Amino acid sequence: MLGMNALGRSTTTRPSRTSRMAGGRRRCGWRRCLKLQAASTDQHTSSFFLPNGNGSGMGSPQAEFNLDAIAPSASTDPHQTPEVVWGPGKSPEQIAMKLMSLTERQRVAIAARIDPATYSAVRMHAPGVEYNARAMTLKLKSASADQLPKPRRLPGSVAVVSADTADQAIAEEVRVLTDYMGGYSFAIRDVGSAHLHALLSNVDSLRAADVVVVVAGTDCALPSLVAGLTQSPVIAVPTSAGFGAALGGMAPLLAALSANTPGVTLCNIDNGYGAAAMAIRILKMATRLHAVRSAAEAAQRAVEEATAAAAAMVESSSPSSSHN
Repeated sequence: MLGMNALGRSTTTRPSRTSRMAGGRRRCGWRRCLKLQAASTDQHTSSFFLPNGNGSGMGSPQAEFNLDAIAPSASTDPHQTPEVVWGPGKSPEQIAMKLMSLTERQRVAIAARIDPATYSAVRMHAPGVEYNARAMTLKLKSASADQLPKPRRLPGSVAVVSADTADQAIAEEVRVLTDYMGGYSFAIRDVGSAHLHALLSNVDSLRAADVVVVVAGTDCALPSLVAGLTQSPVIAVPTSAGFGAALGGMAPLLAALSANTPGVTLCNIDNGYGAAAMAIRILKMATRLHAVRSAAEAAQRAVEEATAAAAAMVESSSPSSSHN
């Protein structure tokens, strides 16, 4: 908009932020693009409105989600990664209560990063709990395990490779949680980059695995070496083991992030749970793709057989074949 200032010069006035758009809607900036609206009704449901394509921030009826409709089923979805109770930051009572709550709907519940003192305290509240000192995990079996459905074991295997004895706790955590989530795992220990001969002697086992999880600290060179020896997906878990310039795991983290061999997936420092969950996701997707491929091949064979049968019927009913 053009105007005149006090000196008589023409000026341009920028439109106000509160100017109206065509159609009577207020123009919204990018900060208002996403708008969360809690719509309270008699059922106290909440809705989330996604923005329209015009950036107005006003949701359309087709983009409305009922949050309460999906929340109850989220905790019982069989396709989700099984829940693991995280020990640090919780009291022994809270850990025990969470484990017992999980065993009401599943056969076994697991808690991770439990030190011996916490285990002794948890056992006072949940007497049946079992402790794996190497993996620092707790396992509680359900009292009604016989009545609960048995989880289906996924096809395929996960190799858990550790560089040094100092990495054993995280490596064992990966193995225990992988088995808990429905996979099969096996361990290859003490094959760090300083012991290359030990790694090479396990090449056949590495190549037999469908997923390889490599747990290493210090220079974290092992993931690159392993990825160069196998075509399977490689998941690197840098550990806080080490001293000096290792910086509590930052140096191994950056080394694994800069892996020379392409295709190495990286988890956070000491994140054994994340590595196990990623390995299980890969196995599940591979199983799904295999099932789809098998169904497609079966359908193709059925079409070919039906086509061949139809061709045979046409040939048998032709005049030339009946004349012969």
